[in-house]
Amino acid sequence: MVNLPTTQSISYGLIEVNPDGSIQKVNSEGKKLLLSEENDTNYLFHRIKNNEIKTKLHECFMGRSNDFIVTIDSQPYFFLFHRTFKDQKLDKVHLYMFNIAYLQSSHDHNNWNNHLLSSIGEMAAGIAHEVRNPLTAVKGFLQLLEQTYKQEYTQIAQSELDRAIHILNDLMSVSKPEFVQEKQTTFNLCSEVESILLLFQNQLYDINVIKKFMSENPVILGRRDQIKKALFNLIKNAIEAMSPGGTLMIEQFEDLQEIRINISDSGIGIPKDKLRLLGTPFFTLKQDGKGMGLAQVFNAIQTNDGKIRVTSEEGQGTTFFLSFPKAHSNQFIGGHSMIQAVDSKVELENFLTNNIHFYTEEWIEYLNKNKSYITSLLKENGEMDSFKTVGNPIMKLVADNISQLKMEDIMDFARERGVRSAKTEFPIHLAWELFQSSRGIIWNAIKAFYIESNNTLSVEEFFTLERTVNDIIDFYIDSYTAYFANYKEELLKSHRETVDELSVPIIPIAERVCILPVVGNVDTYRAKKIREKTLQRVKELKAQQLIIDISGVPFVDTAVVNHLFKIVKGIKLLGCSTILTGISPEIADTMIELGIEIDSELKTRSDLQQALQDIQPYLKEK
Repeated sequence: MVNLPTTQSISYGLIEVNPDGSIQKVNSEGKKLLLSEENDTNYLFHRIKNNEIKTKLHECFMGRSNDFIVTIDSQPYFFLFHRTFKDQKLDKVHLYMFNIAYLQSSHDHNNWNNHLLSSIGEMAAGIAHEVRNPLTAVKGFLQLLEQTYKQEYTQIAQSELDRAIHILNDLMSVSKPEFVQEKQTTFNLCSEVESILLLFQNQLYDINVIKKFMSENPVILGRRDQIKKALFNLIKNAIEAMSPGGTLMIEQFEDLQEIRINISDSGIGIPKDKLRLLGTPFFTLKQDGKGMGLAQVFNAIQTNDGKIRVTSEEGQGTTFFLSFPKAHSNQFIGGHSMIQAVDSKVELENFLTNNIHFYTEEWIEYLNKNKSYITSLLKENGEMDSFKTVGNPIMKLVADNISQLKMEDIMDFARERGVRSAKTEFPIHLAWELFQSSRGIIWNAIKAFYIESNNTLSVEEFFTLERTVNDIIDFYIDSYTAYFANYKEELLKSHRETVDELSVPIIPIAERVCILPVVGNVDTYRAKKIREKTLQRVKELKAQQLIIDISGVPFVDTAVVNHLFKIVKGIKLLGCSTILTGISPEIADTMIELGIEIDSELKTRSDLQQALQDIQPYLKEK
């Protein structure tokens, strides 16, 4: 791992990570903010000391988000996740960490961030205002209830609490990704606009509606209900912004890559200083508005790979410019129509599915010839027979997702395979070799499809197909690796807990008399665990006498000695006396340095045999 240079001008954390999650470079700020020094591994997720950051960063690696905000040491930090590609393949991942307070103080040369922070501040003020009103009402009625009970008070308080919860739910609907709730589908954008206009038929009698549609079949791929709700809100706002006699214009254009739709009104317009706040939760120009409609519009457009831009002049009107990739950025094929593009993908899907066993045999033959050390492991685990029966799993994954990407299905499959490999101790580096060899076989099959069929590809079409196929494979590899590593991490944690349990063997040798033999090196972590387990077991056994033998401990530092004598004090509080045996000269010297004094409640003996002789009369009485 290489440390990135740092200067006074660098005020952000930066970590460069390889696609496999290993840290390549890090600057001092990134190391201080994110990495733990307790673990010397080079794997990012094992070094992150903040669990919240670890969870959100995992979401980024899964492709669900590219940024998030986390509080570290009472300071808000903005994390930006950036992928770098080389030859259309993921080459590096860079993680940037910005202190939002520092960005605010640097507004002179970062004017863009001033707008961002101002928006955040105004949004926070809006949240406070909207939620404070119902909570103030609830507080007032609770005070009235202290004086006299009326059912009406409780009903009003309940309704105001429901209102506050509804406001917070609206905010969550904007901030939370919704890629799981609704499946993507292809649909005609203009048809959806027509159906929405029918819902406003009564209001449209008072205004002029102009429609200019360049195409009758502008098909896009997205979450239909989300986009339809966004268009509904934009048209509704446009109508409400105009007085009778106004003009609503809806225009649709398209080129080889995008479908664009513009929604214009001749209404009152929006002040220029307020334009930047559009889409911010709780910002509204309506007297009775909540400011959530446009926030949901911006969220819906952007989460469906669309773009949104606004222009407005006071007294002249407002125009929203929307654009969507045709079908999907990964599914656009050159100048062909969308129907042809989908048909081509379907043909390739069928070819891969029908020929999967042929190419699986070719793949297995390659492994036997070039990677026999892997095939022997596969045979031991029973995987080879499964491959021969079902086919190459990654080729099947590409065939199932090439027409329409189903991220949830890929993640489910990756979870199943990753956990299974972790359970059977299949090495992760050998799994990556299998993935790369599978990628080669899949491209051999794709090449054969285009040679044998009448389909041809332009350069642009080829690179689009290359991105689609490799994105599927890379997403699977990333997910598989994450689930594999997570299972191993949980397993190690479970093993450590088991070892912790076994490392504190409190042995009852008579009624209410126990012995704790401490063997091996004792670090601070183990000493703390011994203390916790000992106190718990002494209480469970209702012990009155405990012998702690540390003759098997070769060395302990000052912190560990402190922990051991905390055990003695804790046991005393539980009504149990202690005999400490096996104190070495080194430990005795450490005790003198620390100023630890032996009180009357603690007895010390040179060895375990002496301690057992001392309690012999006590044992006979029992």
